[in-house]
Amino acid sequence: MNNRKSNNILFIGIGVFAVGALLVFVGLHSGNKPIATPQSQTPAVANVDPNARTIAVGQAGATTPITFTVPKGKQAVAVELPSVPGLAGYAQPGDLINVYATIKLDQPNPKLRSPLVKLVLQGVKVLDVRAPAPGTAGTATYLLALSVDEAEQVIFYAKFESMWMALASADQKPVSSNGRTYQNIL
Repeated sequence: MNNRKSNNILFIGIGVFAVGALLVFVGLHSGNKPIATPQSQTPAVANVDPNARTIAVGQAGATTPITFTVPKGKQAVAVELPSVPGLAGYAQPGDLINVYATIKLDQPNPKLRSPLVKLVLQGVKVLDVRAPAPGTAGTATYLLALSVDEAEQVIFYAKFESMWMALASADQKPVSSNGRTYQNIL
């Protein structure tokens, strides 16, 4: 009789193991199915410029996607800056900014006076910005509307030198600057 109880317990254990393995198998394979998003959750966005490209980007945990319009002839370029050079959280989507480049002391170009700080782009439109709250540390990521030439400049300075951003007013007139070096700082 004792042997018969052992066999029953063994069969029940094998059955529980088999059912558990089947449930794990089904659970793992059903996790790969895409989750359908109802069409009603996608916001309607009106284009002001018929030649511009409007983009809606979903964000993890966000109920409303980020929507921005890339102006005709421009492209969206993301740039990450430390808090203070990145306006310390004061920039907002739709703002216009000026971009200043800072050049280090050791340069391969002997004609370039260094170090140098120079205004390189004016009136750049901010499509989106992710930054810490004003007055807190962290990095700011800008999504900027740039032409190909402007994008090359910004990417170069972000990768090999450094940049600072400044908020600009919509009515700011274009200005020209020679920049600042040790020779003309005073």
